[in-house]
Amino acid sequence: MVNGLLKTAQGVPPGVTTTLLPPQEVTLKLEAMKCLVDVLKSMGDWMNKQLRIPDSHSAKKVETADNSYDAGGSAMANGNGVDPVEGSNSHSEIPNDTSDVSTIEQRRAYKLELQEGITLFNRKPKKGIEFLINANKVGDSPEDIATFLKDASGLDKTLIGDYLGEREELSLKVMHAYVDSFNFQGMEFDEAIRVFLQGFRLPGEAQKIDRIMEKFAERYWKCNPKAFSSADTAYVLAYSVIMLNTDAHNPMVKDKMSADDFIRNNRGIDDGKDLPEEYLKSLFDRISRNEIKMKENDMAIQQRQAVNPNKLLGLDGILNIVVRKHDESQMETSDDLIRHMQEQFKEKARKTEYVEDGGGMSIAGKTTQEDG
Repeated sequence: MVNGLLKTAQGVPPGVTTTLLPPQEVTLKLEAMKCLVDVLKSMGDWMNKQLRIPDSHSAKKVETADNSYDAGGSAMANGNGVDPVEGSNSHSEIPNDTSDVSTIEQRRAYKLELQEGITLFNRKPKKGIEFLINANKVGDSPEDIATFLKDASGLDKTLIGDYLGEREELSLKVMHAYVDSFNFQGMEFDEAIRVFLQGFRLPGEAQKIDRIMEKFAERYWKCNPKAFSSADTAYVLAYSVIMLNTDAHNPMVKDKMSADDFIRNNRGIDDGKDLPEEYLKSLFDRISRNEIKMKENDMAIQQRQAVNPNKLLGLDGILNIVVRKHDESQMETSDDLIRHMQEQFKEKARKTEYVEDGGGMSIAGKTTQEDG
């Protein structure tokens, strides 16, 4: 079919007789070229889906080229009603298809350069972002970078988490923009955590986890100011939920936490007051029934089958915040350990400062913990 369209678009070879009138021949060539462009667009769209590469910029280019053919074709819509310009060659009425070849080449080059940046990100996130910005594939604002990390396909979820947890100025601003892009209004607390953790894996370093979860808590409280007395409550409860999730679904944990344990461990976290028992019991039941985990394709799951289960949600890093690492043979979560961790989280929350911004909202600012 493509060969037939190509021959039609090229026109009748010299010396071959035809019954077509010159205007009809021009119209036929244009229609064949439009069909070829549509075929190329379809192939490009199919390739986009296979590679899962966002390419709205190039798509607009092809759409513009296609529209130009529509405009040119409308002038030749009636094969018997249009006269060629006197003294001109009918071949001059055909748009130069080199522009379409150029568009396809630009599209291909765009994808290759974007994929090169993604591959580099998956080795060295900072270098990858720098490359993509310099190549004009990603804007240089924190919001643009955050949107890319949130929406682009092919990025390593673990390295996204590592990048978001960095303390450098740009990474920190990107993380804030990333978290602020979520609207948690009206969401149950555990559902907000599920949605939040779909796009990346919590890093393994304690300080990185701390920064990310502190910002998450601030954002959730900003979206739901009546849920808790302050963002400190959301901060402590977020860690408690992650610990419960690990306790309930990690096969290495032998002595599982009960609902009463969970309620007891969270006493007094709401600015010295207790959260309603019904609220905590419902939270416990939902997490116990439905594990918080990232959606991954089969290949990613196979690649992580040999990974220490404690690292799946950054548990190693969480443990490092408050307790020394244990050997795997010692990794049994006791009520004493959970309570000890809860007390440490409460203490960290009490030391967290919140300052008023121009809009009267509280913004978290760490003052007590530095990266080693």
